[in-house]
Amino acid sequence: METRWREVAVAVLAGIAAALHVGKVPPALPFLRDQMGLDLVEAGWLMGLVSLMGGLLGLAVGRTADRLTPRRSMLMSLSLLALGSVLGAVSQQPAQLFATRIVEGIGLIFTVVAAPALITSATLPRDRGLAFAAWAAWLPIGVGSMMLASPFLLSLWGWRGSWIAAALLTVIPLITLARAGTSLGTALPSTEMSFIQGARLTAARSTSWLLAGMFLLYSSSFMSVFGFLPTMLIEENDVALVAASAMTATAVLANVPGNFFGGYLLRRGVKRWCLIVIAFSLLSFCAFIVFTEGLPLAARYPAALVYAAAGGLLPAAIMSALPTYAAREDLVSTISGFVMQGTNIGQFLGPLLLASVVTVYGWGAAPVFVLLTGGTGIGLAWLFRSHDR
Repeated sequence: METRWREVAVAVLAGIAAALHVGKVPPALPFLRDQMGLDLVEAGWLMGLVSLMGGLLGLAVGRTADRLTPRRSMLMSLSLLALGSVLGAVSQQPAQLFATRIVEGIGLIFTVVAAPALITSATLPRDRGLAFAAWAAWLPIGVGSMMLASPFLLSLWGWRGSWIAAALLTVIPLITLARAGTSLGTALPSTEMSFIQGARLTAARSTSWLLAGMFLLYSSSFMSVFGFLPTMLIEENDVALVAASAMTATAVLANVPGNFFGGYLLRRGVKRWCLIVIAFSLLSFCAFIVFTEGLPLAARYPAALVYAAAGGLLPAAIMSALPTYAAREDLVSTISGFVMQGTNIGQFLGPLLLASVVTVYGWGAAPVFVLLTGGTGIGLAWLFRSHDR
């Protein structure tokens, strides 16, 4: 048997398509606020709704995906993403738009928990680190690409054009998977245990909590840095809006080489816990520079680029660990959902906590926040060391 890279490519393409629906919102917020009458709080909820749903439903969706085949799960997820985006494009009221984001959120969660099971079934153990490194790049590639394309789409067709473009691009992996018939992702569903038993078995393992905790801290730090990077560029360095968007998107895309380098290091035998410690150490150092007031843009923006690249090591290490630390072979999507809950909680709470700290203590406290996040992550990685295999 050889690794079936075609299946890996389909999974990664599906993830990138799902990430487009995350990246389309931030650049469109000014248009949405103007045309849909959203206030700042409603705009924030629109941007964070998908993460909140992932934080609430990740384990349940993962368990459901394990009881289906990966192919069925991904066909359903991509269909929901495309449908939700099209319905969102024709929304006339904020309530309708929020409802369509819920549909998109469910589709996105199903995509990111089903893909690891598909990749696991398609790869040999020796190739799994590299395959999961490619999978770990789904979010930065999708979000970064959409942020780069958004100024063009928004200037021609407004925010509704961005929604339609994301839907059309989602159809590409959907058609690819449908045309493949039953040749992709045909692993048997998990039927030997109940829904609750599988969830309990996953939640009972300490490694599930350690992996979810480390991803929570990483996503909290990552979203804090890149959530406020455009504001820093515009307000503190007088960068124009379009240039700030392009610089932020470029920085997000810098995460991709880090993903593949992490996969290379894993393939060369570097321990996961060691890779995670290196990643959190670099994240803390670079974020400290990004958030330190008084430093010139020539220091802060390169630090953001290095931050993103170093951050790519961590998803590569954690995502490749999912098949290894699943309670059973047919519970890969379940542990994926459990870890995704941690990721989405971090994405939702990180910027909120940082904003609260800055409101009370000023921007001078921001470096302390990211140092605490990174230090806690290093502590969890040290605890994970005894389980690493």
